[in-house]
Amino acid sequence: MWTLGFWEGAARAESGSFFSFALAGGWVIAPGAGLESSPSLGEVRFDPGYSIKTSFGLLLARKFHLEAEYLYTSNRIDALVNPPTVTPLLASDRLTHSLMLNATYRMETPPLGDVYWERRGFYFYVGGGAGMAWQDYTVETVATVTDSSLAWQVFIGFEKMNSSGPVLASFPSPFLQYRFLHITEGDFGAFQSDASMHIIEFGFRFYGGI
Repeated sequence: MWTLGFWEGAARAESGSFFSFALAGGWVIAPGAGLESSPSLGEVRFDPGYSIKTSFGLLLARKFHLEAEYLYTSNRIDALVNPPTVTPLLASDRLTHSLMLNATYRMETPPLGDVYWERRGFYFYVGGGAGMAWQDYTVETVATVTDSSLAWQVFIGFEKMNSSGPVLASFPSPFLQYRFLHITEGDFGAFQSDASMHIIEFGFRFYGGI
C-alpha cells in the first residue's frame, strides 16, 4: 500500500506545474536590411551569425508555458548594396539584445494516446512573444549607434521533457526550436532600419516543482 501511494504521489507531482530555466544557442540567418535615409544609403547584407538566449518561466499543467526571455544575436555585415555599387564592409556588425514575454502551448506526442510514448515526455509546441529590443550597428569607422524599438516573434519547437527535481532537475530537458524575430524600425541618426531574423536553436530546460 505504501508503494502504491508513493507512485500515485509521484505521478501527481509529475503531472502538475513547474518553474523552468533555459539556456540555448542558435544559428541566425538575417535577411538584408534597408538603411532608410535621404538619400537612401542602400541595403546591408549579413553573414550568418549566432544567438544566445536564457529564460525563466512557469509551466502550467504541462500545457501552457509562460516565459520571460533575454536573447542576444550577432551578425557580421558583409556588404552595403547601394546601386550601382556593392561596397564590402570589413569591420562592421549588428548586435541585438531583446527582452521578451512569451506564451507557449504544448502538446504531448504522439497525439493518439500511446501510453508508452506519452510517458516518455515528448512535446511539440508553438508560441509567440513581444517585448523590447535594442539594435547596435557598427559600420566600419562610424561610431556604434544604438536604438530601442518594439519587437515580436513566433516560434515552433520540439522538446523531450525529463523528470523534474524539487529545486531543479539533475538531468536537463533538450529542445530544438525555430523562431522568426522581427524588430521594428529604429532611428540611428544617419539612417533608420528594422531587423528580421530566422533562428534555429538548440538548448536545455531545467524544471523544478512548485
